[in-house]
Amino acid sequence: MQPVAVVTGVGRRLGRYLTEQLLERGYRVFGQYHTSHISTPAESSLHLTQVDFRDSAALERWCQQILALTDRVDLLINNASVYQADADTASAGLAQLTQCHQIHLQAPYLLMMHLNERLKVAKGQIVNLTDIYIHHPNEEYSLYCATKAGLDSLTQSWARSLAPAVRVNSIEPGPILFLEEHSQAYRQQILARTLLQVEGGLEPIWQALWMLVNNPYMTGARIPVDGGRSVAKL
Repeated sequence: MQPVAVVTGVGRRLGRYLTEQLLERGYRVFGQYHTSHISTPAESSLHLTQVDFRDSAALERWCQQILALTDRVDLLINNASVYQADADTASAGLAQLTQCHQIHLQAPYLLMMHLNERLKVAKGQIVNLTDIYIHHPNEEYSLYCATKAGLDSLTQSWARSLAPAVRVNSIEPGPILFLEEHSQAYRQQILARTLLQVEGGLEPIWQALWMLVNNPYMTGARIPVDGGRSVAKL
């Protein structure tokens, strides 16, 4: 039987890469994107839907579409994220906090609630993408860090409440792929504080995910994939 994955944030970078890897391994993928779009061939196993996670009604409609099209979900990957430095005014900061909460906490929560029974049918797994900064918050990205830490807490709670039917784990990326706006000086500063002193790329995250998928005795695990940055001086 063809395995089914639900992946958020598939339009670019890590989400796109993970989706491509799952498709190559025979998965049927239901993917959410906000703005960036993946081209999909006719009769593909990739089902793409544009969903703005700031709109809970739109998210719930997407869940209902998934439930109508599949009787099982083997893998739910909560990857969608918004990475922004803190706003410098109270009103802008409140709007940013609301957005971070909606994307990092509310969306994963609603997806788990709606897809829980399908995950149980498949004896499936949830993998949440958090961040090494949940343990050592970056003061310039406090809202991002706080809501990612909240997702880590949900991960641990779900691992307890959904066992033994559904496994729940998290992956904590480090400096895997710099943004275009990151200066060379910034990149060198980050890598100097990373034990392996290289940008990781996307493949190590996929390898950690695939290990979790194929290891039936792991739940509640936090997997840092960061080149040793979390044990170096941040």
